[in-house]
Amino acid sequence: MSHLLEIPDDLYTALQAAAEACGTTPLGWVAVHLPPAAEPAGAPKTLAELFAGRVGRIRSGGTERLSEACGEKFTDYVEAKRKGGHL
Repeated sequence: MSHLLEIPDDLYTALQAAAEACGTTPLGWVAVHLPPAAEPAGAPKTLAELFAGRVGRIRSGGTERLSEACGEKFTDYVEAKRKGGHL
């Protein structure tokens, strides 16, 4: 679907000049300068919101042990804090 937008000549001239200075068309210039589309309602906005309520660990993929059971100990600690309502 397309729409027709009427703007005054002086505004179009300024738009065209700005677009040419950026190496684009007036339509391309407008598209670049619009704010990003709104996120869907309820979508996480930060990593903290994305990972809220999750507990786990990350494996590096290596085979050597960097420390003895530190991942399990940390995961158990965080899980205990979460169950106690302190996280």
